Amino acid sequence: MMPLAQGATVCVNHPRREAIGICVRCRTRVCGECTTKVDGINYCVSCLATLAGPKRAKDVRAQSRSPIVASIWFGLGAGLLTLLSWAMIELGAIW
Repeated sequence: MMPLAQGATVCVNHPRREAIGICVRCRTRVCGECTTKVDGINYCVSCLATLAGPKRAKDVRAQSRSPIVASIWFGLGAGLLTLLSWAMIELGAIW
């Protein structure tokens, strides 16, 4: 590992590493391992987790509802298929 250059800023999490970016949210200096770019914008690990937190909770709620929604659509589809089959039989289109 090379020594840090004179006047180089260091990562807040890794004092032996040079900071290569600044988190746009909290202004923390971070190294390449501690930064994540989203649409070209640097975020530190903790700010990224904070930003992703509510979205994850929303995704979990959506996933838990999806079997219910699928059941409703399946029931509607089965009912419509039954109704169409009955109508075709009554009209003499089948048999």
